[in-house]
This record gives sequence, structure tokens and C-alpha cells, in this order.
Amino acid sequence: NTADYFYLGNLTKIGTHTRICIYLVCCIFVSLAVAVAVFGYRDITALNDIEDDIDELLCSKSIQSRVAIPESTTIWEKVKHNLALYKVTLLRKEIGYLLIILFYNSFVLAFYTMTFQTCIGHVFADRSLIPLMSLVFGISAVIACPLFEGIAVFLNNRIAVLFLYILAIISYYLIFLMFPSAATYGKSDDPTSIEPTQGLILFVAVLLAISDTGFNIQANCLIGLLFQADSDIGYMLLNSVMSVGTATVFFACSYISLYALLAWLVIFCTLATISITLDVFKLGI
Repeated sequence: NTADYFYLGNLTKIGTHTRICIYLVCCIFVSLAVAVAVFGYRDITALNDIEDDIDELLCSKSIQSRVAIPESTTIWEKVKHNLALYKVTLLRKEIGYLLIILFYNSFVLAFYTMTFQTCIGHVFADRSLIPLMSLVFGISAVIACPLFEGIAVFLNNRIAVLFLYILAIISYYLIFLMFPSAATYGKSDDPTSIEPTQGLILFVAVLLAISDTGFNIQANCLIGLLFQADSDIGYMLLNSVMSVGTATVFFACSYISLYALLAWLVIFCTLATISITLDVFKLGI
């Protein structure tokens, strides 16, 4: 985002030289990520300072720990064992509530990376506002992570989730006031309630970043607790839902208005907040 803002600026066309530079930068970061994953790995079983009672508590919350399926020896029996485990696990009611939260996170991800930027491009002539908004969003998300760690010490988790909900609703309402309904399709002369400005756009980016980061932290914590005994199912579910949800918003933006999409986000945000605050997962958080 920093490179987009300072390097690309107001470019209307991206030439071959620019594409090659962007490609090389992406390759460098991918290589660094692979190097960290390979050489930075730590064997968590070697950490002997983890308390046994905490580990037992987490396992007692795990979905798989409640599923009694006998161990198998042959490859075919192991395959059937895993299929049965997936079936029993994914059909539990806790997974239905978790799917609401994961789908909401995927919808928000697609919204601020595609739809929101498209609306800005259709309303503002200054193209540099799009990478600037993304830059502010990224900085706010990074700052929000340690912020929540400090808040969690003093506030109940339910209060923190309600705070995230309020921030999300405020951001959606400001977008509703600033942009016309047809902003996802193209330029529109429809009147809006308030005049969109760069300051408001960046303020909305900060609100979206904080609320999105908070709900993602909640989702990852739930996956870590619910799938303590077998994390591959949880993160398989996470990646699948994120891909499906993002693709859904991407295709839906061509057929539904901005206001309809905002209403969809508000509904899922409300359902996700209710699921967490009412502790439907029975985790005591």
C-alpha cells in the first residue's frame, strides 16, 4: 500500500516496467515468507513451560474431543475415520454459528479490498486516495492488534465485541451517507446525504480496520478453542469460507447496489455479534 501510494500515485496506466517492479517486489516478500515458515519453525512440543491444566481445559472445549470414533490401522479405515470425523464435526451446531462469523469476515474482506475501493474510484477524481485509504487501513489494523490485547485485560470479551459492532455499524452508516447506491456500478450523479471528503474516507478506513481486526481475532480464537484437538479441520473451514465469501461478494457487486450490500453486511455483523455475546459456543468467553 505504501508503494502504491508513493510510486503509482495518480497513474491511469500501468506499463511493463511498473508491472515487472511490482512482480519482483511480490516475489521477494513471498520468498521471505517461505523462508520464515521453513527456518523459523519451532517445535511447540518442546515448550515445557505450558501448564497441563490449561492444555486440559482447552482440549475439553474442543469439538473433536466430544466425538468418540475408534482408532483405525489400515489406510482405508483411516480414510473412513477421517471422513466420519469431518461429517460429525461439521454438522455440529457450533459450526453453524462459527460459519456466520467466518462468512462475515470474508464479506468485509471483499468489501474493503474491492467494493469500497471501487466506490472511491467512481466518486473521487484523485486516484491516490485509494492506496492512501489502504495504507491507513493497514496501519490501523496493525495498531489494533496490541490495542485489543491491552483491552482484553480490563474489559469483558462481550463488551469488546459490542464495541467492535458499534464501530462497524458507524462505518457502514457513514458509507451509506457518503456514496450513492449505484456507486458500485459506475459514476453516479445521485445526491448523497453528506459530501464525501478525504478525511471521512480515511476515518471510515480506520473504523473498518479496527472492527475487522477485532472480529478476525475473535474468529481465530474460536477456531483455536473449538478445534484444539484437530486444528486442520478448523483452518480448512476458515480458508474455504474466506474463499467462497470473497468470491460471492466479487460476483454480487455487479448485480446488487451498494445499499443492498451494506444491509447484507449489517445483518451478518449483527448475527456474528449475537453469536459471540450470547456465548452460543459454551466456551465461557
